[in-house]
Amino acid sequence: MTHGIPVLMYHSIGRVLPDWHWAMLTLVASTFESHLIALARGGYTTIGLPELFDYMSQRRTLPKRTVALTFDDGYLDNWTHAVPLLRKYGMSATVLVTPEFVDPRDIERPTLQDVWAGGTREAELDVRGFMSWRELAAASADGTLDVQAHALTHTWYPVSADVVDFHNPGDPYYWLDWNADPAGKPFYLQSLGKSRVAWGTPVYRHAKSLEATRFRPDPAEAAFVAGRVADVATGNPNVAVVNDTAERALGDFRARHGVCGEFETDVQRRTRFESELGESKRVIEARLGRPVRHFVWPGGGYCDESLKMALSMFDSVTWSGSDRWKLRNRPGEDPRLVTRRGIHYVEARHQRVFTGGNYLSWYLDEYAGRPAARLVRQSMKIAAMAALFARVWPRNGNGRIPAAPVQAPMDAGYDE
Repeated sequence: MTHGIPVLMYHSIGRVLPDWHWAMLTLVASTFESHLIALARGGYTTIGLPELFDYMSQRRTLPKRTVALTFDDGYLDNWTHAVPLLRKYGMSATVLVTPEFVDPRDIERPTLQDVWAGGTREAELDVRGFMSWRELAAASADGTLDVQAHALTHTWYPVSADVVDFHNPGDPYYWLDWNADPAGKPFYLQSLGKSRVAWGTPVYRHAKSLEATRFRPDPAEAAFVAGRVADVATGNPNVAVVNDTAERALGDFRARHGVCGEFETDVQRRTRFESELGESKRVIEARLGRPVRHFVWPGGGYCDESLKMALSMFDSVTWSGSDRWKLRNRPGEDPRLVTRRGIHYVEARHQRVFTGGNYLSWYLDEYAGRPAARLVRQSMKIAAMAALFARVWPRNGNGRIPAAPVQAPMDAGYDE
């Protein structure tokens, strides 16, 4: 019987940023290293998406203990922390890049390798941002990272005139700034808590850029509401004041003007989808001189139209849906549709902590269908939850229990 290949999904690797609403995406470097140690001890081979496609297409064979590691978004800490650790253990991974988020500067920043050489301290490594084209080229030159596509914008757009919230300091609507200033996207992690979009701006019902028809609200409505908020709230305004003022202003505007705005046409949506997909591929290939044949949906968001379009441009795309958990990326399944698995974590006392290498080993055994592995893994999860709840785990390097959440609040929502 043919065996399946687990494809693991990572994002940020390094240090948790406490002021980032999506800090739950960060796996601390020591935990990631424990994953690599477990893979090395288990005799695993790491592959990229091209090798996986060939295997599922029955063009090549792979050892039973094979795994694919993927990093979404191309965060700077993939360069500063993940790449040196991958090199240390002789492993490779795939990084999914969104061109609009790549740092445009011609820079190559210090990494853990500089720390190990005594040139700097880990705490001094810059982790707020995204990899540059030069760093991507350096990481891919020796095969450590294979660069594939993750759309052009990786953003959200309004999809109706329904207002679901109002822009406030500390909210998770970073995409408001991304859409207002695309050139600033690679640097948004350096200015968390600041926004060029006025407080009180309506947040319309929204969806990922490749899954729905875009709605363009009347800009006069947002300007009116934000202007009313600016009259009563300055600096770092109170959320309740902003929301109450904005709600009343929205009602006043719509009472006078009605609900205004327009949806993009079918042709405009199709053209936008083509740009999202085709330009992401074209730009990466032009900058790195390497073929880009695989695509991972940002935020997991797509529709029938964008899926069909992506399959016409790429060898494979990631797959979602209620039945994807039955799939194992093995010969006989559609090689154009890849399923991925997120990194396991436990939650208790409003904390989320990723599990380490020992847990990953048992999960991979479970994935492979080895007897009793599921029972062992579930027992480990229960024990970890109990230890987290009792505040006896996890411990830092000094053997102490951290006073603050190790990973992130449970409500740090993100849809990918």
